[in-house]
Amino acid sequence: MVLSPNAPGALLAAERAGINLYSERSLHDQVKRLLAGPGDRIEADVGGRVVDLLRSDGTVVEVQTRHLYALLPKVRALAGAGIPVRVVHPVPETLLIRRRDPESGDIVSIRRSPKRGDLWSVFDELVKAPDLISLSGVAVEVLLVRASEVLVRDGTGSWRRRGDRTEDRFLEGVVGAASWDTPEDWLALIPRDLPEPWSSETLGRALKISPVRARKVLYSLARAGLLREEGREGRRKLYVR
Repeated sequence: MVLSPNAPGALLAAERAGINLYSERSLHDQVKRLLAGPGDRIEADVGGRVVDLLRSDGTVVEVQTRHLYALLPKVRALAGAGIPVRVVHPVPETLLIRRRDPESGDIVSIRRSPKRGDLWSVFDELVKAPDLISLSGVAVEVLLVRASEVLVRDGTGSWRRRGDRTEDRFLEGVVGAASWDTPEDWLALIPRDLPEPWSSETLGRALKISPVRARKVLYSLARAGLLREEGREGRRKLYVR
């Protein structure tokens, strides 16, 4: 699913130039406009803060591709004022990487990234932002997307990418979604028939995810006050409801 030029959000103009309006990647803007419906406002002022999307029902939607913790001050302020907030986190299930020559501008190589995201990837972010789970009136939504990325090897990028700089990212399609609106939604991630206490090993086995990812799930839910620690099994922490 990609943004059609006839979609409601495609024709919406930003009301104000927010902090990230001119520096945001295309992926962020495309997702924002994909989510916009009739009567919604893009880059609207809400209580002196510029938000990505203000729905006609008064809900604020913030799109964040990474570093969810950076949203916390804004989300806390909005939620504290009684404004419902939905944080939308796009996760690339697949990522196509195009490398552009800095001199000719031509695409010189295309490859698929070996990394694959899934709905559990959001917990890589939530370990640093558990308040997004615990704050009343705040929902988190994950969009599982197909994305593409344009790299330019001009020497200004990180050493990990051998100097490649990320020029832009684009939305190629949406392949799935999940949202958590209440504490019960978050707790439903843990199978009800899984005996307590849980370790990262037992939860990972039940959910068919790695123990490392399961540890992040348990830690995030505990930091949000939905679970509590109940001793250890060797070096592994144990958790209960």
